[in-house]
Amino acid sequence: MSFKNIFLTGFMGCGKTSVGQVLAQRLGWSFVDLDQVIVQEAGRSIKEIFAEEGEPAFRALESTTLERVATGAGQVVSTGGGVVIAPANRAVMRSHGCIVNLTASVETIAQRVSGDSERPLLADDASVLKIRTMLDGREQFYADADVRIDTTGKEIAAVADEVLDFCKGSL
Repeated sequence: MSFKNIFLTGFMGCGKTSVGQVLAQRLGWSFVDLDQVIVQEAGRSIKEIFAEEGEPAFRALESTTLERVATGAGQVVSTGGGVVIAPANRAVMRSHGCIVNLTASVETIAQRVSGDSERPLLADDASVLKIRTMLDGREQFYADADVRIDTTGKEIAAVADEVLDFCKGSL
């Protein structure tokens, strides 16, 4: 099997953007942050989209944007943490590339996202309990990946190496 793209999935704070940028640089591919594409095209922040239109409207916009972005090739795509919830989104990613799920311990995630006011689903409560509850609710969707890599306590470059090791021969 040959992968045209690499899709990085995972909960917020698991390293999708940081690892994605390193991967893209090493592969000579473009880096696409799906959330940034949405922000640019909508002309407002994700936090504003959530506040003004609600999560369902954001998820619809996210799915449409993913479908369009996925048709490209030679891209490392960092997805939003909830993109995997919709089966259609997982199917789009699988048909256009390799799905790599990045994970981290709940404590690591809490530490990484603390003080970030741009994360609407954790705006009111970024506690370990809230993060664990959200992770538990998404686990089955995150598990539906080609490979899962724990980023807890690892350098970004080491995680990128693991992704490349898995994908080697298929790129």
